[in-house]
Amino acid sequence: MRELLLVDDEKHAVRGIRAGVSWEDMGFARVHEAYNVTMAKHVFEGRRIDVLICDIEMPQENGFELLEWVKEHSPTTETIFLTCHADFTYAQKALQLGSCDYMLKPVRYELLEGSVRKALDRLEKAEQEREKISFVETYAHYYKLWEAFQPLRLERYWQDLITRAVPATRESVREALQQQRVDCDDDSRFLIVLVSIQRWHKELTLREEKIMEYALRNALEELESVQEAGGQVIQLRSGALLAILRSGGPGSSSAASVEAQLNRYIAACNTYFFCDLCCYMGEPVLPEHIPDLYDALAEQEKHNVTFSNTVLRLQDQRSRTSAAPLPMMNGWTELLKYGKHAEVQREIASYLDQIRQAGGVDGRWLHAFYEDILQMMYHVLYYKGLRAHQVFSDMIKSDQEYAAKRSLADLGEWIKRLIHEVTRHMQTLDQEQSVVDKVRAYITSHLSEDLSRDDIASHVCLHPDYLARLFKGELGMTISEYVLQERIHKARELLAESTQPITAIAYELGYGNYSHFSKMFKKAVQMSPQEYRKLHQSS
Repeated sequence: MRELLLVDDEKHAVRGIRAGVSWEDMGFARVHEAYNVTMAKHVFEGRRIDVLICDIEMPQENGFELLEWVKEHSPTTETIFLTCHADFTYAQKALQLGSCDYMLKPVRYELLEGSVRKALDRLEKAEQEREKISFVETYAHYYKLWEAFQPLRLERYWQDLITRAVPATRESVREALQQQRVDCDDDSRFLIVLVSIQRWHKELTLREEKIMEYALRNALEELESVQEAGGQVIQLRSGALLAILRSGGPGSSSAASVEAQLNRYIAACNTYFFCDLCCYMGEPVLPEHIPDLYDALAEQEKHNVTFSNTVLRLQDQRSRTSAAPLPMMNGWTELLKYGKHAEVQREIASYLDQIRQAGGVDGRWLHAFYEDILQMMYHVLYYKGLRAHQVFSDMIKSDQEYAAKRSLADLGEWIKRLIHEVTRHMQTLDQEQSVVDKVRAYITSHLSEDLSRDDIASHVCLHPDYLARLFKGELGMTISEYVLQERIHKARELLAESTQPITAIAYELGYGNYSHFSKMFKKAVQMSPQEYRKLHQSS
């Protein structure tokens, strides 16, 4: 709804015009009155006046001065002038100021009504024109945004296609690519290359790593084969890029040319970006087959544990069946127990080098070897009476574990650090432990064996009689009494907290005869093993 303002220094003239025309029928919701220019300006504050009917001759400021102010503060308002003087100069100035009409007093209401309708028509046309201009400007603005973000939209589409977040049917893929302005006919094929960063040559913060990955992406986008084929490079995850290239069309490079460019790219990355990487190159496929091709390349990446800084074609993928048996690690375990860490490192490094040269191993073999190495370390720590979580608290972290399972080279470095950490704790323990502490630790880790005084004395390199006197002097009990105490203590724990059969607990604690175990337990605890378990597990 519209609003109208009547301005005249003669109040009866204002009221007459207000009463003489049916303003509501003409679409005016409110009709305001003002008796001088100052009052008129107050009316304009805080509301939109669509039509202004104004007298020219007024004291202090006249109608022309009001119109000049209105054009500055409310430029969309249409103005109709009323005057008692048929003066050409007045009419000329009114037209110059852009008024809608110029009428003589006393005005006939039907003529005034026609003039107001004319003003409303002008308002309507001006508003339509402004809407058109606004629409064009809005359209142009969003078109520019669409143009600017089109590469991001295309990248997002490729990501969704590869992860199968969108359908990968022939029709849907071609329709989506056409919407993204990618020419794609029935025979269009695409070549994809998976670039995987294997390791950085220097320690990088997370921010530095992101910057280097951005540089790697830009360098990949600058390759001739990517530029000429209108290729797209997308970030799949941290440390992995995917280049999607048109194949067989105008400007596209041959597979041999792409491979040669990738080899130069790898060499440049080694030199300028301080990293090792591999490029996994697929075969030209229809766009709807890209997700399957990517899965095959990702599987090849997962199982490549020997090759680095090279281009691997999918058709050259070696069999994932492991040809190398996992080694027995008993010899390494014994060497490590007795502090021969340098010798263990040399033997493991030599073995991994032989495996690398022979080939035929994959990610599954690497993971199994990694688990066996950990098991060996746990056994050594148990033998030495060390707690694994204390030794490995800073060693076994998700990022280090992930790197160790990626390649033979990374695994070798990880094992070297692992052996160093285990050896360091063993040496610290040897320096800090007294002879009795070593004996106690040895007993704790060998409760399931038939422990003799001679075996224990041999472990700490002392004469059995001297060790017996030393042990009793410090703890106030003999070695055999301490062994019995530890076995009974362990038995109480197992009976109260586990569901193992009592016979199994007896054998685990070194008792080959169940009745002997039961007799010794009852003598120490004043109840049988069955009674002890029933009492503690029921409570």
